Amino acid sequence: MSITEEQVPLPPITPGVARALSPLVRRIAAVGPDGEPGLNTYLVGIDEIVIVDPGPMDDGHLDVLCGCGGDRIRWIVLTDTSEPYSAGAMMLKERTGAELVAPPGFDGADQVLGDGYKIDATEFRITAVAIDDGSDGKFSFVLEQERTLLCGDHIVDDSVPESLPAKVKSFRIKSMAPGHGQYVEDAGGLF
Repeated sequence: MSITEEQVPLPPITPGVARALSPLVRRIAAVGPDGEPGLNTYLVGIDEIVIVDPGPMDDGHLDVLCGCGGDRIRWIVLTDTSEPYSAGAMMLKERTGAELVAPPGFDGADQVLGDGYKIDATEFRITAVAIDDGSDGKFSFVLEQERTLLCGDHIVDDSVPESLPAKVKSFRIKSMAPGHGQYVEDAGGLF
């Protein structure tokens, strides 16, 4: 009898600790209000790094991000412009010199994010996918080389926004990195 993925429990999410989820993706959860895991921040890449959702304005969380990425952090992107996802963006930009790519109207952004916006790094490409039309500042990102959707909290309990499956169909999504909770290795059935 072989052990299946469903029989092996996933390791717990420990706030403030970097965990490799794939060859190109690491997760660092912010500390939630009661010390439990809060928002997931993702570091994508090795030689050049994109930070997805820098999270709260919390010096400890930003210290961990800078410690893990250092001068290799080149870009900061947001799945959502609301405070839990973006409050630390400007401070992280100041600390790292990274380019902040944010939806229209986000003060301090270096580039305006739009549907289909691409970041071409040395090892990977990330493509922005607007949730609906993007006017509300809500985006997901596809890490093309790993067919991973970095979706923030736009997918909760397998509830996928109506417009998203058609937009990501050509990417043949395999895995999903949500804003809270565990990385999903077999997410293809949602799309």
